[in-house]
Amino acid sequence: MKRIFNWFTDLKKECSVCAGSGKIPCTCSDNYEITCPNCNGKGVSSKRVTASQKFEVPCDHPQCVKGKVTCGVCNGTGKTPQGDKCPQCHGSGNVNCPVCKGLGRIERVKQESWLEHETCHICNGRGLVECPYCHGTKERTCPDCKGKGTVLNVGKIGVIAILAVLLLAVPVLFVIVAGITLGGVLFMLWKEHQEKQQAREEVLFGDDDA
Repeated sequence: MKRIFNWFTDLKKECSVCAGSGKIPCTCSDNYEITCPNCNGKGVSSKRVTASQKFEVPCDHPQCVKGKVTCGVCNGTGKTPQGDKCPQCHGSGNVNCPVCKGLGRIERVKQESWLEHETCHICNGRGLVECPYCHGTKERTCPDCKGKGTVLNVGKIGVIAILAVLLLAVPVLFVIVAGITLGGVLFMLWKEHQEKQQAREEVLFGDDDA
């Protein structure tokens, strides 16, 4: 009985990765070093630098002349069809260029980007760092059991869960079967009572008719 109880209560098993020791061999070099994770062993780190430069160029509107373009209302005549002064250009026939706003030049932005390299501040350019896992012991904590040497026995937990469901289901099924059986018996008794009552009524009514 104790053995069965222990089987149900012991939900862990020996870790297969470290064979229960909680430790696994470290993969660092003989000097207890690993590749620097910051520079991937290159010894230098890189970062992208972006710079923007603003400069002016002549307006590229095809009709722009010194910041002016032909008035679209009077077509450069300076007058309306009625001979009045054009309200848009005030009789000049030209208006400010919509692109350069009358300046005759426009501003452009030139953006450049490049990579800057600097000595890796983690490994100081060596490309190697001291192993942070074993610290010179050549052994590291097992990643599966976190050094405990045991892990949950998923298979056993599944079996126990199925048994628990079955144990809970059996009483429920028993109640259902008992209820159906009792209902059937009561129905048969009621039916038999009805048949006897009908037989009595037939006898009584038959005597009266006679």
